[in-house]
Amino acid sequence: MTTKRFFLLLVALASTALVVAQSPEAIRESLSQNPHFAYTVAVTYPPLPLEDIAPAPEGFEPFYFTITGRHGSRFPMSENEVKTSLGIFNKAHELGILTEMGERVRTRLGELLPIQEGRYHELTPLGYSQWLGIANRAYKNFAPVFEGAVEAKSSTSKRCIFSMAAFNQGLKECNPRLGVEQSAKVIEQPIVRPLYGDPSMPQEAKDIISHHREHGKWRVDRPVWERSIDCSAFLAKVTTDAERFVKECGGKYAFRILRYTYKALSFSENYGERNRELVKSLFSVEELYHVYQYQTIFWLNTGMGRGNEIVETLLSYMHPMIDDILGKAQAAIEGKNPHCANLRFTHDTYISPLLSVMGYEGCVPRHSDNFEQATTGMNHATLVPMAANLQIVLYRNKSGEVYVRSLINERDAYIPVECKSAPFYPWSDFRAYVEGQMKALDASRERVLKSRKQ
Repeated sequence: MTTKRFFLLLVALASTALVVAQSPEAIRESLSQNPHFAYTVAVTYPPLPLEDIAPAPEGFEPFYFTITGRHGSRFPMSENEVKTSLGIFNKAHELGILTEMGERVRTRLGELLPIQEGRYHELTPLGYSQWLGIANRAYKNFAPVFEGAVEAKSSTSKRCIFSMAAFNQGLKECNPRLGVEQSAKVIEQPIVRPLYGDPSMPQEAKDIISHHREHGKWRVDRPVWERSIDCSAFLAKVTTDAERFVKECGGKYAFRILRYTYKALSFSENYGERNRELVKSLFSVEELYHVYQYQTIFWLNTGMGRGNEIVETLLSYMHPMIDDILGKAQAAIEGKNPHCANLRFTHDTYISPLLSVMGYEGCVPRHSDNFEQATTGMNHATLVPMAANLQIVLYRNKSGEVYVRSLINERDAYIPVECKSAPFYPWSDFRAYVEGQMKALDASRERVLKSRKQ
């Protein structure tokens, strides 16, 4: 890393927070400013203020664009995400053990429930506008690309289909002549939903991965860790009798109540209900930090963590998406891709592994059974919010040299490859690096499957 890059990185850390792995103290400081970051995958887009992107090296012009993105902000997956918390507070109300703050929380939860009724797991108006904006800015940043035809593929989920429609509408607003082909075919799902949507994954691998998700060491350790968390500050704010509140109101244990309450209030931003001031006054930074840990531990063990060969086995089955990204970019370079842009619309369970597999700096957390170390391995809140997206753009000069740049949520992303022009990398170096990442993951898979046969 050059001295200049290191200095710029320090500036970014100081001004935007949660960009790359950092200390627990830095994460706590960020959560004090951004309490909604604790529920990492529920953060609205953009997670950080947008900035103008850096200009291309002199003489280079963009000629191909590809994006892989998560659907925009959605409604909760079911009524339980609010109803469970509301039930706890309603029971405490009946027992007469809520404080004034507890009654305020109960009232707010009651207001949220009818707003989402009948719209569970659907894209919200905010989610649609997020993708319209992303498209408008992509066109503004890379206008020379968007001449010809665009191909868009989506998960069969309606929230992804509508996100795809929003992005394509945004492009058409900028260039009505642009041709758009869009589909959400079952047969195409491995491209946008690898892992669980890929029929090539053998049952043996599915069983190994499933066992780790449901019964791995982290699954055993996490409940013990959860029950050890001190929630006395939260309880004192909402109830006059903490023991009865926990034992008689259906919450099972204190951190579960805290976590459910936080998530219900924080998630509501995705359908236009802001509760940041309430969240900030209700939860301490330390409590937010524990919720953040809870989220991060899950993603480390189910789709991003490197150093655990079972997780790496899962990541190795990202091939259909990775091969599609690299293959269509290579075809564009060779003049064999009939599309000027290829678009994919998917879910957080595929964007998270994608960023890890591609090996971008700050996206490759190391697995650890130590929850404190696991927490500082990445900053999931800024990586995979609603409408999270990875944009890859190819540039070419008159001499035929091809550079590639990547943007994660519209911010330049880097790979650990020595390059004076970073974040613009020679295509051959970038492709070799990503393919090397996949080969390492393939090797982990072979070792895991072989060990099970012995």
